[in-house]
Amino acid sequence: MSELRQILDLARLAQSRGEEVCLVTVVGVEGSSYRKPGARMLLTRGGQRAGTISGGCLEAEVSKKAWWLTAEGASIQRYTSFFDEDSGIPFGLGCGGTILLLLERGQPALATLEALRRTLEHDEPAVALISIAEQNPGTRCIVSASGQVLFGDPALAPLAAQTLRNGTHTTLLPASESTPASGATPLFCERITPPPALWIFGAGDDAQPLAEFAHKLGWRITVADGRSHLARPERFPLARQVLTLTPETPLSLKPADAAVLMTHSYEQDHALLARLLPLPLAYLGVLGPRRRTRHIVKSLTQPAQNRLGVTAEEAMARLHAPVGLGLPGHTPAAIALSIAAEIHSVFAAPAAPECVASPAPAHAF
Repeated sequence: MSELRQILDLARLAQSRGEEVCLVTVVGVEGSSYRKPGARMLLTRGGQRAGTISGGCLEAEVSKKAWWLTAEGASIQRYTSFFDEDSGIPFGLGCGGTILLLLERGQPALATLEALRRTLEHDEPAVALISIAEQNPGTRCIVSASGQVLFGDPALAPLAAQTLRNGTHTTLLPASESTPASGATPLFCERITPPPALWIFGAGDDAQPLAEFAHKLGWRITVADGRSHLARPERFPLARQVLTLTPETPLSLKPADAAVLMTHSYEQDHALLARLLPLPLAYLGVLGPRRRTRHIVKSLTQPAQNRLGVTAEEAMARLHAPVGLGLPGHTPAAIALSIAAEIHSVFAAPAAPECVASPAPAHAF
């Protein structure tokens, strides 16, 4: 189960019990840190927690102090893992960085959790604008991608729109005329986006471990296959949807999505590549030898019947073929690991200018 789902499930459980929660958010990092800005941990009054804000070195300490630190409102706490010979061993045990945490409860925490839920369950991005000033910190505004103010000050909505365009960042909000003495307020402007989506075309036994890895990484999973006896929800209980493919089946892939073809069927792969290659996907991979994929692409780019509008070389350049990193192993789990690792590397660095060449996967036969 993804970390975000664990946080939301615990929040729902606490709400059903009438139990107060405290939300801890990483809002700044200097130097090296295990978790990055936007990572969260949820605490309940009963002592339960979900999510992580470090590699395990801060969670217990923050859990102990969270309730009295937030007794009078939101709190900003700074933890460092820098140390020298004259200092004690700090939190982090030598990661070499500083982490800034926001601890918050009450309506701001509940509004943030609701925005996270909407993003996860309804694919609705949002922006959270969080003051990280030591005096009067906390969530100032949450705005959906449609412009709806979900919480806080509507005057900050234009800044939220800018964050949706430009991505997560930290900025300075000038002091208002009503509070000129306060100086500029540093804001952590977080773009909250839906988890990555993976489309697995092929519902064979080798697709099952890939779905499991994807679920562990928090991705939204769709499995589709033309073989109805394989494309069954009970075979892929972790998928959001399982489709039986026909030529008329709508495929609602988005530019940020990844797709993997592992149907083991030349005919299915041929039909799918005709539909998927024109799409600006984040990742498109094909299981099997490169020569097989090249043969399909050449047939799709014949001058007399080119349905793609690109040359065979241009089409091949869009593909990860054979799919996966060059990891050893021939079992379904090993192949799934190599595929998930390659997709994760693309999701984690979407703006990378080029791919670094790696050895051909062991399953490339």
